[in-house]
Amino acid sequence: MSILRSILILLLCLPCTSPRSTADMVKGIEAVTPRIGQRGTTVEVRIQGISLTSPRQIIFFQPGITAVDLQPPRPIARVGLAHGGAIVEEVVCQFEIAPDCPLGEHPFRLLTATELSCIGTFHVSPFPVIDEGEANNAYSNDTPASALQVSGNVTVRGQLGNGSRSDRDLYRVDGTAGQNLSVEVDSARLADRHYGDSEYDLAVRILDQNGRVLATNDDNSLHLQDPVVSVSLTQDGPVYVEVQRSIFAPRETQYCIHIGNYRRPLAAFPPGGQIGTSQTIRLPGDAAGELQQQLTIPGAAGSSHTFGYFGDAPSAIKLRGSPFPNLLEDTTAEHTRVPGLPIAINGFIDNAADSDAYRFSVTKGDRWRVRVLAAALGSPIDSVIRICPVEADGTLGPAEVNLDDSPLRDHDIFGTGFRSGGGLQEAIDPSVVWQPARDGEYQLEIRDPSGSGGPTAVYRIEIEPPPTVVQTLLSSATFDWTESTRVTGLAIPRGNRWTIDISLPQGQWNAIPCDFDLTAVGLPDGVRMVTPRIPKEATRWPLQFEADETAVLQGTVFTLQAKPVEQGLQVETRCQQCVPFINHSGGDAWRTVRTDRYVLGVTDPAPFSVEVDPPTADLVRGGELALPVRVTRQNGFTGAITIRCGDVPRSISTPPPLILPPDQNECLLQLGAQANAPLTTLPLYVIASSGREEIDDFLGTGHVRVSSRIIELTVAQPYVELAAEPESIRRGEVKDFVWTVRQQTPFAGRAEVRLLGLPRGVTVVEPLPTITQESTSVTFQLNATDEALLGQASGLLCEVQIPAGDQQIVQRSGRGTLRIDPSLK
Repeated sequence: MSILRSILILLLCLPCTSPRSTADMVKGIEAVTPRIGQRGTTVEVRIQGISLTSPRQIIFFQPGITAVDLQPPRPIARVGLAHGGAIVEEVVCQFEIAPDCPLGEHPFRLLTATELSCIGTFHVSPFPVIDEGEANNAYSNDTPASALQVSGNVTVRGQLGNGSRSDRDLYRVDGTAGQNLSVEVDSARLADRHYGDSEYDLAVRILDQNGRVLATNDDNSLHLQDPVVSVSLTQDGPVYVEVQRSIFAPRETQYCIHIGNYRRPLAAFPPGGQIGTSQTIRLPGDAAGELQQQLTIPGAAGSSHTFGYFGDAPSAIKLRGSPFPNLLEDTTAEHTRVPGLPIAINGFIDNAADSDAYRFSVTKGDRWRVRVLAAALGSPIDSVIRICPVEADGTLGPAEVNLDDSPLRDHDIFGTGFRSGGGLQEAIDPSVVWQPARDGEYQLEIRDPSGSGGPTAVYRIEIEPPPTVVQTLLSSATFDWTESTRVTGLAIPRGNRWTIDISLPQGQWNAIPCDFDLTAVGLPDGVRMVTPRIPKEATRWPLQFEADETAVLQGTVFTLQAKPVEQGLQVETRCQQCVPFINHSGGDAWRTVRTDRYVLGVTDPAPFSVEVDPPTADLVRGGELALPVRVTRQNGFTGAITIRCGDVPRSISTPPPLILPPDQNECLLQLGAQANAPLTTLPLYVIASSGREEIDDFLGTGHVRVSSRIIELTVAQPYVELAAEPESIRRGEVKDFVWTVRQQTPFAGRAEVRLLGLPRGVTVVEPLPTITQESTSVTFQLNATDEALLGQASGLLCEVQIPAGDQQIVQRSGRGTLRIDPSLK
């Protein structure tokens, strides 16, 4: 074991005494098998992981699948996982997939008697689903003679083995001349492993009966690592579809492959339209030629959004709906005239040398969000935009915008790392909020320096005033962004409460200009959200949920809605949580599950509750404050209970987790404020938890949690400031050391003052001095022994202990210097 790892383990174990020696990242759900089913069918599903006792309900984030017949968990052979988690049991149930169920990925959570799990996923195909049927490392279908025969449109659940030689799978299709054959693989997009690597980077080849390659694909702009390809067959006879890894990686890999005569376009033009209008869409990229489709653009009238068009394919082409009009590139003109803003510009980069230009008029100082959507929609280009004023003679002035890539936050994506910001296509699309420097005409240019232009190289540029938005975000911010139900889970024990902190990130929009309230829409009967009014400048804020003693034990999907205190202000509220999969050390994920709503579940009553006393005085800068915390045990509960402070700013110090043994029900929460802590009033709460000793609670699995009510903590100016001139004392001398006292905040009673930092051999003669709110100085009587350490001692400071009811405020102030000289004897 390395020294660094030993140090990390030691640091993680210091706060709490525990039989565990590591902070394992134990997730409740680690695997879901099978990974995909056909809509309109019922599929038996095994949900595997740990702490799945007493399963009650599976809550999907969107309609289309209903889980029924949940069986009690059954033990299975333990499987250790790279992040310290494990699979030890599985829950078997039936997924009833509706005939009109949306295709693609469906995230869900499992509600048990005591927990709400991390996110699991399941996928839905339009085609009949069969299994490859090859045992691990059997190599039983890796030759044309042993290829698995498939026909029609079909989805095959396959697996590449973890043996010492590379595995490949072959599928036989009896083709006919003129037939369209489309193939796409889900591997990276299908994976439910938190850590992974190149084993999920697969490649596909289509071979004729003589082994000649008809088509091949490894990576592509539509699905990144997951291959997609189509070919028009020129003769009758068997055709073979080959799946193998791009790079040999001896690790087991699940995938599914969709094979058939369905049409597989790779792009759409225009890649969006005005919400509510009918739009003719061209669909290039399929081997059988371009398609056309008439679509009504869905969505609410207020904001732009992305939606999917499937046609008869198993995965979607991404399109945009916007509340403003469409404009198509004029390919016959030097530049396309834009009639007015806001607008959605749509065009092609036809070849490696192509660039497009658009001209429009603006007013100085107006704010416009200019956002390119190209790679984000599956286009192969890496676009760059430039915005320049047009001079009186028609030439272009200096560029006010010259932009290539943009961070994910500029595309309204928060809460997870993606390959150093590059794991999502949006990262290479430019987006900017631009304020013109003058009135008049401007030209916007778009080009692709990567030279990837071609028949599927579409783009869309949305130009609109930035909306006013409140973005709510559930973000764990744990190792590698692993989802932690300890900080983002919403399991609410009946008759109790639970509190989480929600992030309020800022993106390319207008911040709300006033304080606001958040309400929860869709909570079950008997559950309510209680949270203080949110200041407009807040970046994190606690949300507290309370469940009545009669609340129904069930889960539900809900959203949050911001209500500004300023009447008539239009605000858009967004919800988001991003959960990574196929992660790498450092938090660089290949893919993510992104939700636009949250799931909450009511669980059995917890065997304890917790309260923290509101402070009777303010926490002052540079001071400390101890708050009494009490737990109430119920039904004879005798387990240890861990007490933590809820989230507070970094300027406020909190103690490490405190463990209350079975015979203890009270403790003190010691808080401290930095000398420069902002002067403000903060919401504060404490968390009490208890659970299975064999499961590390870093991610929250296996533990029951409740919280106190939210109280207010005010950070104020210090009560006093102390200072002293440099002083000296000789060995064997008794001498007064006088400090000046500057009163800042009145206080009642007498405060005891201690002098900290004295060198060896120098002490304060008791009794210790005290001060009142009228004091202007305080005197310490020092005694230096004959063995006092000679020399100058700097950094001396005073600790003032101020009584405040049944609580005590500790404030530290001053910086003094004392020189110890030799005796004159």
